[in-house]
Amino acid sequence: MRIDELDSLRATALVMMLISNFVSDLNYFGLMVVVKGDQWWWLARITAFLFVSISGISYFLAHQKEYDFSKTFNRTKRLIFWAFMITLITYIFAPSAYVRFGVLHLLALASIIAFPLARKPLYALGMGLILLIIPLSSNSNFVWFGLQETGTFAVDYFPLNPWLGIFFISLAISSKIYSAGKPLLNIKWPVRWLWFGRNTLIIYVVHQPILIGSLILTGQISLEDL
Repeated sequence: MRIDELDSLRATALVMMLISNFVSDLNYFGLMVVVKGDQWWWLARITAFLFVSISGISYFLAHQKEYDFSKTFNRTKRLIFWAFMITLITYIFAPSAYVRFGVLHLLALASIIAFPLARKPLYALGMGLILLIIPLSSNSNFVWFGLQETGTFAVDYFPLNPWLGIFFISLAISSKIYSAGKPLLNIKWPVRWLWFGRNTLIIYVVHQPILIGSLILTGQISLEDL
């Protein structure tokens, strides 16, 4: 079930992500400085919050009428494949900050874990609160499993705490907000704008090569900088 206002919000988050990740690239290559607490730091976290929250809401809507295992299985397969590709590509081009547990890894795991709770919002809420309260941390050997490690740096890093908790809480809240399975806003959104919100995965996958390629083509960095 598609809700146009969610696709519109996802498109907004996509634009924010493109800006935020471009700034992160500039920071990584030493072309600008981002410090904790500045506007770019907050933009990255607000963007992440939007993406994970929308994913939790959409997960509830996908299973609102009945559990749909085939849809979940197919979606999870795509997420796992592209998560692996993102890890491989970033390991080749940015070995000091390659992605070990990014947003696609998180959403793939969430799709599996959340399936039994997709139509049990109270249990999902409880799980979300537990994941927010209990710190899940370990050494670098377990970063692959989404466990937080102090000082870990990657171009894309979404540890289970707090992001999986936010996913579950959003799933639970959506059962109240979208209990009827209908949009809250009576707005006719531009079709082209909605297209971006409905194709975020492929745009996410290709955006970094395009951003970094633009820096190379404009002479801001060289291939040796990668």
